[in-house]
Amino acid sequence: MAENSSDQDRAAATPPVDHRPQPRYGELAPEGWTWTPPQDANAPADSATVTPAPAAQTWGSAERPVPTPAAGTRAPAPGWDRPVTISLLVFGLLGAFFTISMLGTLTESLQMIYTQAGLGDYTAADSVATIVTVGSVGQGVLWLATAAISILLLLRRRRAFYVPLIGGVIAFVILVAAMAAVLAGDAALLDYFSQP
Repeated sequence: MAENSSDQDRAAATPPVDHRPQPRYGELAPEGWTWTPPQDANAPADSATVTPAPAAQTWGSAERPVPTPAAGTRAPAPGWDRPVTISLLVFGLLGAFFTISMLGTLTESLQMIYTQAGLGDYTAADSVATIVTVGSVGQGVLWLATAAISILLLLRRRRAFYVPLIGGVIAFVILVAAMAAVLAGDAALLDYFSQP
């Protein structure tokens, strides 16, 4: 008898195992029952409006949704922009070194033209040294500004390839303006080039 009562005590202490599948996602809710979440009194009126999510695409589907940027934001720069911008900056740095060295040897180049044309010795005007210095410093500052703006745009993930291109055009204008200013102050050379 004592053994029977201990078996009954053990059976009462452990609940029976339920082998039925557990309900999920409201399977046991009564028909017609719906649940609406409570409204937050502090939430703005627009938060109650819910935009429907786009239909999910299945694997192998020919159409895939194209992500569009939110209103007021810009799309990130394409993948080719960063390497092209960096390549243009390196090319611009080499061009700036070449242009500065060309401006530095401008008086020697003019002396060579004088010798070939038989005009005698070239004597530089007082303004030539100033024009060469301003042109050289302008080239260096222009490249630094171009690099700074380009890197800032790259860090913000915006298109930046056009900045070195604009910098290259401005550098060419500075070079032509400096050389034109030096040549315009040399009357002998202008007479030589104006002869038929």
